[in-house]
Amino acid sequence: MVNRGRSGGCVTCKQRHVKCDEAKPECQACRRLKLRCGGYNRHQNTKLKFKDQNHKFCTNTNQDVVKVATSSPGQSPESDVQDREVVRALTSRRPSEPDSAVQFYLGHYASMGRDMGSTRGFFEMLIPAYFSEREDSALSLAVSALASETLSMWRQDATSFRSPRKSYSRALTRLQTAIQDPIERGKPATVLAVLALQTYENASAVYGLRRVSSTHHNGAASLLSFLGSDDMGGVVRAYLRRFMLHTEVSTAIRQKKPLKRIAYSWIRSKDTMAVPENPSAALDAIGASVADLQASYTQFMTQGGSTTSLKCVPKEWMADAKRVDAELLAWAENVPDHWRPVRLISGRDIDLSIPTYQSIYEVYPSCQIASIWNLWRFQRLLLAKITLGSLNAFSDLTLSGFTYGQFVGDPTDLINCQQILQEVVDSVCYSIPFHLGNRTSRSSLADFTDPTILLPSYNALVGGTRLERDGFDGISRDDHRRHVIAQGPWRAMHPLSRLLALFSEDHGEAIASFLRPGQREWICSQFLRVATLLHLPLELGNDMERSEWPGGSADAKAEYLAREIRKGAILMSGP
Repeated sequence: MVNRGRSGGCVTCKQRHVKCDEAKPECQACRRLKLRCGGYNRHQNTKLKFKDQNHKFCTNTNQDVVKVATSSPGQSPESDVQDREVVRALTSRRPSEPDSAVQFYLGHYASMGRDMGSTRGFFEMLIPAYFSEREDSALSLAVSALASETLSMWRQDATSFRSPRKSYSRALTRLQTAIQDPIERGKPATVLAVLALQTYENASAVYGLRRVSSTHHNGAASLLSFLGSDDMGGVVRAYLRRFMLHTEVSTAIRQKKPLKRIAYSWIRSKDTMAVPENPSAALDAIGASVADLQASYTQFMTQGGSTTSLKCVPKEWMADAKRVDAELLAWAENVPDHWRPVRLISGRDIDLSIPTYQSIYEVYPSCQIASIWNLWRFQRLLLAKITLGSLNAFSDLTLSGFTYGQFVGDPTDLINCQQILQEVVDSVCYSIPFHLGNRTSRSSLADFTDPTILLPSYNALVGGTRLERDGFDGISRDDHRRHVIAQGPWRAMHPLSRLLALFSEDHGEAIASFLRPGQREWICSQFLRVATLLHLPLELGNDMERSEWPGGSADAKAEYLAREIRKGAILMSGP
């Protein structure tokens, strides 16, 4: 990289350490902020300096770097080509020997298996923004801190995401400086830096079995209003707002609270018109209705109601639940054909060494799309729970004033609700082999080149055949395998822990009683398997003095661990 020494910017911009457009007689930055422009000092001779910064761009060709740095979000064929160039640039070297943590993280978590058709608006914005920033920027330091801890986990460091790190502190200090600067505060890269640190905090809370802090998330929401409204700034702001909306909807559902007012303003915002609609965004809009209905149901169950409300509220819940469930079914009918999971049979289509439930498994184009489907399933599951409560299927509702059988309508409603619940839980179980394959040991970098690891996919059916899907060009077999190895266990953790936590909530035992024999135990075993792959604490450590840490059965340990993990996963994507 060529460094031309000190810039020719004005004296004021140099003192403020910001970029100057060198306009005359006054630069635009000083004019916009109504500062006195100190003029230009041209007495020094320009000297060329050559500084090797190839390690930051993780590639050997300048052409790939330019394509990464200048790519913009969209769904055009040109954008698809750029996405593939990003993948090639970031993954041009062997994954078992990454040159840097950032290369490893961006390649395996922010690039592979992702596209603008299923984006929620964060990772797809991260790569071009990262390559446009300086090494000492808030975004570069935040991504470096997150990537370092992630790679540390893959290197089987027992302290990953559990101990304070200098890299995180350095990124936080730099971010505080950026927020104080009016120019940096209005850059999308600053918001992305905040969200990267929230991602770090999410993982730290999960590994520490503690409740996550929402400080960074709330800060990012505040910074959105400072982003520019120009063409590029408006598009990035729209995508980031979409990501924040998804987080708000997921959080409201997990906490059983109504959706925040600011989230509704984002749904109605004109910014959403700046980017194409996709199935993920449409599902979040339906999820807002699920969140509010669940919050109303939970509040009524915990606080009770009047005799008059007891006669009409359950009927209203059932009507609303049916309406929202119809919207979810319509969503599933309208997704692209290549999004639909393909159900296959163990032994016939994949190797028998891959654990499955009832010898059935489903494959998806990517972990991202599989996660969106599981989110859809859990929204239906929550609606089924509300309907069961409205039908007075839970015996302890008599404590809230219900008389058993008083509000039960058509008996087929109860049967249909039980069928939906069983169907949804079955589908979640069928998705797990796609994420985990036959892996059972703690994850390590050697997994990426281990030929004994088998993962079901469109590209790897028994006999070496490939399942063709209309509209799905996908990624290479090797890249698909690597992205599932990297993201699969983490993606599987969410639905499995959510199911186990649901069984321990109010009326959870009644819901679990509708499952097939042995299904709950199978879910527990797969969750403990995920915990092993992700290096999650399976035994009480010195830093986890909890008197309630369960002894005895593995199932009890799995359900306790799932409840603790959910505290840290409140602000994460997925179910």
